[in-house]
Amino acid sequence: MRTCIVLGLSLLVAAPAWAADVTCESKGRGRTECPMDTQGDVQVKRQLSKSPCTEGVTWGLSKHAVWVEQGCRAVFSNASDNAAAAPAASGGLPLFNATCPGGLDVHGDQGGPVYVNGKEATLNKSNDNYYEAKDAATDTVISLSKNPDGSLSVSYTGRKGANGICQLR
Repeated sequence: MRTCIVLGLSLLVAAPAWAADVTCESKGRGRTECPMDTQGDVQVKRQLSKSPCTEGVTWGLSKHAVWVEQGCRAVFSNASDNAAAAPAASGGLPLFNATCPGGLDVHGDQGGPVYVNGKEATLNKSNDNYYEAKDAATDTVISLSKNPDGSLSVSYTGRKGANGICQLR
């Protein structure tokens, strides 16, 4: 009996403790990150703000969090039945070209690498739908989000809090 209890407790401890639903609120216009399981299909379950919550613009995913900004407030859920084991959308980055504010030109080959102003950036894959490319020369992070419809959203964060949405060409 004692062995069964210990085994049962060890199984409970080993499982990651992610909340099924996560409420994430942007204070003012700033960015807020809220920890959650981002593997699988994360969606807005219920919008709480009057400000829009648009994926890739006012909310998105990082490796282990959902982020919101510009007044977006919402309840997010991972629609996958078993988010940790669920396969994400087909992996790899598509071929793309984008122009970002501040004179940044971004090019990505299918499957990577990513280049910022002609120089190869360090590419980090958080999951099959979210990547970050770090350009050391400009101290800029390019965020690449694959949307549910298969399209790509590209944004950047630069020095001194500069950020914006990049235009795909």
